[in-house]
Amino acid sequence: MQIEINKKVWYRHIRAIMLMLLVFCISCKDKEVDEGNTGEPYDPSKPVELTEFIPETGGMASQVIIKGKNFGTDASKLKVYFNKKQGKVIRTIGNLAYVLAPRLPGDTCTISVVIGEDSLQYEKPFYYETKVHVYTVAGTPEEKKTVDGTLVEARFDNPFYLAVDKEKNIFVGEWQARARIVNEERNSVVTLMNVSTAGEMMSGCTDAKGEVIYFPMNGMPYYYEFDPEQQWTPRRINPTIQPGDNIDLSGKYSFTVSEVDSMIYTITTRGELVKINPKTRVASLVMKDILKDRIQTKLQVYLAFHPFDKHILYFVNPSSMNPADGPIVGTDKIYTLNMITHQIDEFAGSGVKGHADGPKALAEFNNPCQICFDKDGNLYVGDTDNYCVRRISTDGIVSTIAGIPRTKGYLDGDPEIALFDRFWGMKIDEEGTLYIADYYNRAIRKLTIQ
Repeated sequence: MQIEINKKVWYRHIRAIMLMLLVFCISCKDKEVDEGNTGEPYDPSKPVELTEFIPETGGMASQVIIKGKNFGTDASKLKVYFNKKQGKVIRTIGNLAYVLAPRLPGDTCTISVVIGEDSLQYEKPFYYETKVHVYTVAGTPEEKKTVDGTLVEARFDNPFYLAVDKEKNIFVGEWQARARIVNEERNSVVTLMNVSTAGEMMSGCTDAKGEVIYFPMNGMPYYYEFDPEQQWTPRRINPTIQPGDNIDLSGKYSFTVSEVDSMIYTITTRGELVKINPKTRVASLVMKDILKDRIQTKLQVYLAFHPFDKHILYFVNPSSMNPADGPIVGTDKIYTLNMITHQIDEFAGSGVKGHADGPKALAEFNNPCQICFDKDGNLYVGDTDNYCVRRISTDGIVSTIAGIPRTKGYLDGDPEIALFDRFWGMKIDEEGTLYIADYYNRAIRKLTIQ
């Protein structure tokens, strides 16, 4: 297997080198054309023509040369789209344009060219190559202890969940109630809180501005708040229950904040959709009996709002729970909840425990836990007992982007060789980098996706 993996990596490196040489040769050839042709301004009375583009494949920021006629000489007036995402036009000289491919426009792209009232597209597709790499930020599986210091010196005691603010601070919740802050730029890991409690620190989130951090406690009715204006000093918040609402806030696994109303939302183990006002600290019941017709025991829900359809809440109930709570239950499915109509629909997962990529309704998961969206609307799923990261694209296709299904271990590198060991916590920052609390590897890992 290692030989096959090495061959894949070797092949990718050779292909990358050949592609660079191809683009270099093309660039040299077109440079000769540039020197003898200054181009003419766009003429709306003449047709725009498309002939070809080079190369046919590439990743983020790859230079794509498009050829045709009547592109003009003003790069600001020419727009080039890869599917619905706009590339950056560097230069136009009449019959040539130099464009940088955008980030994650889709695996198969239609290139469209727009200038003035003219809009055309190439029939031949451009194939986008997603580049994923796995790194260790801090920690090592060899040592299980709590040590602050530099990223190299730091050690973790089974990091459970995490949250990431807009400044790229990584807040890590370890077993029970220990909170750490990791900052790559400052090269530091610092413990913010270390208290003894019967509860467990679960999957946190930021406020709508990406500044204040909220960590729920399972087994306790309160949660913790970390505010940068208070130097991240932990504050234990015990919400007041809205009069008349019968809510049990001691059972909660995940928080998310709505950009619509800035409220904190959670689904309790009793199936109660609850919102908490972070200013008044009042908790109120929004909806009850979530999945009651499908699952008869306690829920363990992880949730996230869609970045565009902001009234749609996505959530997953894993199929593995603490044996003390009863038999192993769950559906290995992801659901949507319309916050306006309160309708619940199945979004992804066949309900069969396993690993299968493809159309979302046919895909198989094995104890999916944390979910999060990137700013383009792609949904990332931490497939815990498959030891890998899955992605559901905006067109509904499930793919494995890192990790080897059903193979646990610890290894950084390209997605074909990277290994994890049963992680629960996973969050994404504004740049699309995924951060993972790799529980049994006692490390904070990250995936760069381009």
